[in-house]
Amino acid sequence: MSTSTRDSLRGNRPVDGIDFAATEFQRDPWPSYDWYREHEPVHLSQRYGAYFVFGYEHVRRVMTSPDFTAFHPFRVSRRAFGPTMLDQEGEHHARLRSAAAGPFRPRTATEFGRRVVAPLAERMLDDLLRQRRGDFVARLAERLPMAVVCHVMGLPDGDSGRLRDLMRPLVEYVDHGTVSLEQVVAARGELREYLRDALPADPGADGLLNALAENGTLSEADVVNTSVLLLAAGTETTAAGITNLLSRVAAEPEVFQRLGEDRSLVPAVVTETLRHEPPLHVTLRFASRDVALGGVDIPEGAPLQVVLASANRDPAVYPSPHVWDPERTARTPLTFGMGRHVCLGMGLAQQELEIVLHGVLDRVGELELSGGPLATAQGRTFRAVRDSECVYRLRSASDAGGTT
Repeated sequence: MSTSTRDSLRGNRPVDGIDFAATEFQRDPWPSYDWYREHEPVHLSQRYGAYFVFGYEHVRRVMTSPDFTAFHPFRVSRRAFGPTMLDQEGEHHARLRSAAAGPFRPRTATEFGRRVVAPLAERMLDDLLRQRRGDFVARLAERLPMAVVCHVMGLPDGDSGRLRDLMRPLVEYVDHGTVSLEQVVAARGELREYLRDALPADPGADGLLNALAENGTLSEADVVNTSVLLLAAGTETTAAGITNLLSRVAAEPEVFQRLGEDRSLVPAVVTETLRHEPPLHVTLRFASRDVALGGVDIPEGAPLQVVLASANRDPAVYPSPHVWDPERTARTPLTFGMGRHVCLGMGLAQQELEIVLHGVLDRVGELELSGGPLATAQGRTFRAVRDSECVYRLRSASDAGGTT
């Protein structure tokens, strides 16, 4: 988007409001987010029949206040995954979340990253770089997250490709793609059958699937639906995070060189990229009672599209918010949400991205985008840089087989 267009949007109300399908919005949603955050932070969209919420403080309130709930019997995620902790509240939500929390606790996630994620990433990077693939970023993002989730769940490595294919219609449906509900039902049925067959017969078997089955407080439907949710949640946003992260550092050769010299910068680079280009832009809530927000009266039951991405670039919290600045010091971004529904796997996701970046730095001495400037992310709910190809120089001839 040109500077003049961006400036005009900042001064004038966007003509078509929020329109996820619009080409200009897909290319660059940030000017619209800026305008609404400044002029109409709680906006009733006639197009979507929902209130849109912009800005750090308003988003934070919706995510943490009992005035708002994730529960609704007909929300899209339920049609895709079935009832899960994503859209439950109260005691049932707490029970589901507690049952699944084991692998994602900080100490466990750190150990899992060292023991499992790092070797997986190393093998995949060696294989992709040995092939001298310019699209190694996209290939890694496609393969690694599902392989990691399979290990978390205790599912065979060799099934990750099949599971990716089965998950695709469900994820596209949640992201309001063109996939039909009939396709979703068929894929979900096959997934559920696969997971029931995969339930271990031996007590004490490794993996979260068995831990859920042995929990004693969950029904078989709870176990299967939770597993389906984790297969989606642990892959789509992490895959987008990988492409956004590696595309960004490839677009900043000087930063990439600094990272090679000082690995202590890696966590900050990951955090800033998750703030600046979050893989998830919007999440859904409902008013649990009549409530006022930002001077707007919202009736009980009304849906709210909570724009997490707008909070991450709120100038009241992040000076020069549109600048990607890995030396930034500010409040934690709301990329993973906040409150009782904060992303369960956020620690493992951060670890996975840091491990991937370390793995690339171990092998690659120079990394740049091959197609010119960094492309903008694409997508409605899940947003990722697509089709980024890189040119790179390996650190030595023994590192994955040569130079591309």
